[in-house]
Amino acid sequence: MAPPKASVSVGDNFFDPTQSTIAVAGTVTWTWTGSSGHNVTFGSGASPTQSSGTYAMDFPTAGSFAYQCTIHPGQMNGTIVVQ
Repeated sequence: MAPPKASVSVGDNFFDPTQSTIAVAGTVTWTWTGSSGHNVTFGSGASPTQSSGTYAMDFPTAGSFAYQCTIHPGQMNGTIVVQ
């Protein structure tokens, strides 16, 4: 059974971990740990660009959701798997 929550670190040019699995209706929280500005972008929208703090998003439906930092395209990619 997948956990209801996951945490992802946003560092300077990386997401850690790059894949997280949560239960349907779960929440992922990204926490900025680096000094550069980054965002978390899905096809349906993006977090604000920030260099500190957190951003949380709920996932009400099952599926696989790819995301990236559009400031560093091709360098920072991740996936949320919702089961």
